Order: sequence, then C-alpha cells, then structure tokens
Amino acid sequence: MSRTRPVAALALLALLAGAPAASGAWRAPCVPGAKRPVCTWWRAKATFIADGDTIRARIAGIPGVSTVRFTGINAMELTRYSARASRRRGACHGVAATAVVQHAIRRAHGRIRLAAQRPASQTGGRVRRSVYARIGGAWVDIARLVLDRGLALWLPNPVEWAHNLEYRFVSDVSAALHRGLYDPVACGVGPDQDLPLSATVNWDADGNDERNLNGEWVEVFNGGARDLPLDGWWVRDSWLDYGARHLPGYAFPAGARIPPGGVVRVHVGCGADTPTDFHWCRRSSAFENVTHDRRQLGDGGYLFDPQGDLRAAMIYPCLAPCRDPLQGAVRISVHPSAPELIRITNVGTGLVDLRPYLLELHVLGERDHFAWSQRFGGGAQLAPGETMRISPGGRPADDTRLSRHLGRGAYVLADRGGALDLRSYADAVVDCVSWGSGRC
Repeated sequence: MSRTRPVAALALLALLAGAPAASGAWRAPCVPGAKRPVCTWWRAKATFIADGDTIRARIAGIPGVSTVRFTGINAMELTRYSARASRRRGACHGVAATAVVQHAIRRAHGRIRLAAQRPASQTGGRVRRSVYARIGGAWVDIARLVLDRGLALWLPNPVEWAHNLEYRFVSDVSAALHRGLYDPVACGVGPDQDLPLSATVNWDADGNDERNLNGEWVEVFNGGARDLPLDGWWVRDSWLDYGARHLPGYAFPAGARIPPGGVVRVHVGCGADTPTDFHWCRRSSAFENVTHDRRQLGDGGYLFDPQGDLRAAMIYPCLAPCRDPLQGAVRISVHPSAPELIRITNVGTGLVDLRPYLLELHVLGERDHFAWSQRFGGGAQLAPGETMRISPGGRPADDTRLSRHLGRGAYVLADRGGALDLRSYADAVVDCVSWGSGRC
C-alpha cells in the first residue's frame, strides 16, 4: 500500500489547489479521486507534537490553540511529553510514532491542513481531524504515515468514516510485513517467545451487546507444549481504556496461565473468574460490530506481553473478497417449520473442523445484525459426506458428534422467512441459506 501514497498525495494536491487564499474553511472531497464524502478543510499551524495521534495547532479562523486528535488511528501512549524528542518517554512504539508525526510536520515547516466530515467532531475535548502536511510538494496524510510504519492500531470511526477502509488496508499490509507493533520482538525478546499464540474475538454478542456484555469476549490460544504464565500480559481493543495497573485494557491477574493446547477467555462484562474465564468488568461493550455499509466499521482484539510487544491479534472484518478454506466445502440446509432442523454437510474432499466458525441467525431484513450466534465445541469435525444435524431446541447435554442441540427452544426459525449463515470470527461467510422473505 505504501507504494500508492505519492500518487494519492499528488491527486489530493491537485484537488485542493483551488482552495481559497483567504483564511477560513472550505469544502472539498475527503478522499482524492472520489466525489463523496465531502469534508470541511482548514489551514493550520502546528504548535506542539503531543504524541503519535495528537497535536496542538492554531487553526485559521478559530481563536486560540486547539488540541487535534487524529482520526482513524490509536498510537501507543507517552508518559512524558516534550517538544524535545530525547526527553520523551512512554510505552513501546509510542516515542517512535511521535517521531514520525514530528518529522512530517517539521518537513512542512509546521503548515498543515485539517479535514473533517463533521466540523463539530470531537473526542475527549479534542477536535477530531484528518491531518495533512505538505511534503515534497504534495499533501500527505500523517495518520497514514504512522499506520504504514505499523506504529498505531486501526481505529475505525462511525462519524469520520472516510478513511476507514483505506486505513484498514494499510494496517493489514503493515501486519503482513511485521512492521512496528506487528514485530513480536520489537520491544525485546521473550517472554516465552517460542510459544505460538493466537487471539479470537467474539465481537457480536447475542441480542443487544450492551445488555449482554459477557457475550463479547476475546479468547487466547496457547499452541505450545508448556504453560504460558500471563502475569503482566494484557488484552485490549483498538480504543484506549485503562484497567488494572494502568495497563491499556484488561490486565491478567497474578497466577493466570494458559496450559499447553488450552485457551483462556476474557469476557467484557463482570463475573466470577475461573482459571479459564476472566472478566474485564467494563460497563459498556468493547468490540465494535461490523458494518458493510459506507462506514466499513470493525475493530481488533490484541494480546500484549509485559514488554509491550504485540504477540497475537485478530483484526476484523476480513477484507473483501473474504476467502476462507471452507468456502465451497460446506453446505447448510434448513427445515424452518416444526420440527425445526439445521443441517451442515461436508461436501468437500477433506476433513472439516467447525470449531473456528459461528452459526448465526440473521435478524430479518438486517445484513449486519443477528438474533443469536452459536459456536461449536469439541469434536465438531466432519468427514467428507458427513452431516451434522442441529436442533434449535433440546438439551446440549444430549449432544453427540453429529447431533447437536442449541437449547434455544423448539420455535426459533420463523416460518415466514429468515437467513442463517456459517462464518468465521473474522466475518468470512462460508455458506448462507435463506427461506421465505429472508435474504442472505
């Protein structure tokens, strides 16, 4: 993605060349080469670089100095702020992200341009803006520079959404190339660097997420051959919400560990902890639900070690076209009238493991909202030609390998219409079936 930046920047320069010479705001497209959405633009002069996603600036036509929060990214925090780089201190990658912002603004001699879809956009008392510096004759998006170096998390915004999809692509490239945050030894080697770890996010709880906080969770898998002690480790989403020991997210308690081949799950809500289930105890949901509209919302779940290295992550949704190994290998069929029944058949030539997938019932007429989702427990493997029969009612205690019971009641599938799909946690749809007035 970094190779396309000069072209995009030059296009933006041409786009804005006709901006008024007098001070004040003007309207122009937010993204070069596109007519919509349209942003309000301002000239400004940077006065202080706070960190990798925040500056202070004098904005033309606005009295005083404004604190400006970059739209679409979340850099690691500083603990000591200074105009002098040698005096800055902070979390791993925080100082580096600040240096990228400072270098870009210095090259522009402090002259910047700000953009917002809604001029009133704010967060925490700071105006929320896209920030551009003129470098080499072109106006360059500074947030994208930080993302391109892997020094910030993708933070999609439902109001200022113009760059959500673009920034997601840049973040994926940085992750694939192990830049910055995505280099698991950037902050130092270890602990337990040899253990293969992965993270899975259940970002859509059954029903209303705000009323079912424990239905949202992030799960960490230890694929190694020994225990992983979790003292000093933490998980977080893209937003910043300090928890215990002033760590940015949920800090695992002393003594927490993941056995070899095992998992631990951190629920967003409150509850009694066990050796495998922990509770963040937030008062609101943590993980943004996916939208496939123009806003292109999503989020991520991230596991950090005590040094500040990012050791496992799941950023969702997958980018279109989302491909999954089970696409074309699995078929769903539904009998919506009593007795209700769902069938999942392996129509491929290899073994199918359903454990990394969710069975989800759509809210009628809603592409991005689901009445419930069901994960698969152990033994959810289908040989070629095998079919798993799933009853919405019954008792899960009576489950066998090829016969499952959801315990949701005998009448779950509306006769008048509905849609049911099998998808990965990253939102790749494996198969979808609809009936009546329902649509996939």
